[in-house]
Amino acid sequence: MPRTRRTPFALAFGLALALVGALAPTASAVRNGTDTPVGRTPYVVALVTADGELLCGGTLVAPNKVLTAAHCVTAVDDPTAIRVVAGRTDYTGTGGQERRVTRARVHPQFEQGTLTYDAAVLVLNRPLPYATAPIAGARDNALYKTGNKATAYGWGQRDGGEPTTRLQRTTLVLGKIAACEPYTFPGDTAATKVCGLPPANNPGTSICRGDSGGPLIEKGKLVGIVSSGNKYCGAEQPLSVFTRASAVRKGLGL
Repeated sequence: MPRTRRTPFALAFGLALALVGALAPTASAVRNGTDTPVGRTPYVVALVTADGELLCGGTLVAPNKVLTAAHCVTAVDDPTAIRVVAGRTDYTGTGGQERRVTRARVHPQFEQGTLTYDAAVLVLNRPLPYATAPIAGARDNALYKTGNKATAYGWGQRDGGEPTTRLQRTTLVLGKIAACEPYTFPGDTAATKVCGLPPANNPGTSICRGDSGGPLIEKGKLVGIVSSGNKYCGAEQPLSVFTRASAVRKGLGL
């Protein structure tokens, strides 16, 4: 039986009414993932509401800049109400540091309907003292080769709706864009998107709702930004779609 095409969905966490004008979906995180060791990924940050609820993930790409998904930013009325939590694997903990967002820039070619160029930069009120993740560039095409393995990160619930506030991670195998249907469109290409497939030893793993904006890391470089994928966090379509990080650098001035 052929699969039904579904429109890519916003993966952001259900937002507080003070921050969002419309009702957003509830969150889940990396399906069949594992806890991320403390201190392993200092560049992974959580974006939370003023009430401390998870909104999205992000990546510290400069001491005062966070790269995230554009749909995380366009989903809120006021991006400057977002708090950035860094230096924690448990985003509800007391360690690490927090910053305010002073302004946000959405990629000028972002298309809400297809989530093409789904990327945005948040500028912080003060620099953070943590290691940043270098963004893959034009000379890093080898990182996007089909069959390569990369690691995705995200917060929220795991498979079966089990809640967790600890950062999760999972290894994915890069595949051709068509392999991520129905979460890609006929016009999508590897020039702007990345398809992540579950490896043979973890066939049900994928990103899930709530992982939006988080990083896909390969060999220490940011190669992708979580955009869409396994809508229901089930075993039927463990597919993960990312914005190609090297494709959005210029448009965001990075």
